[in-house]
Amino acid sequence: MDMPEEDFRRHVVLRMSAQDMAIAENTALTQQVAGDTAFIRSAWADGIVAVRIGCRLAAAWRFLMRSVFLPFVAPFGALYGIWYYRHFHEFPDWLSATFKFVMAVL
Repeated sequence: MDMPEEDFRRHVVLRMSAQDMAIAENTALTQQVAGDTAFIRSAWADGIVAVRIGCRLAAAWRFLMRSVFLPFVAPFGALYGIWYYRHFHEFPDWLSATFKFVMAVL
């Protein structure tokens, strides 16, 4: 540093003062942006609630399919269909329609 100490101190003080003003300006701009986007943030909050409801419904559907339908309903439905076929020599209409629907979807 080739400056005298007084000039150096003055330079540092001016630099720090400029930074303080810049920080204050950025704070004011940030508060203005926060005020301008309050509506968007409140709309997002409502959207988040809707997404959470959808996720909960999807989780409930997965639970029903994996923990109820596949282990219990499908095997008992197949056993009932076999029993019905043995006694009446045809499959129940609802079982054949369900089978056709599943085969069409898959």
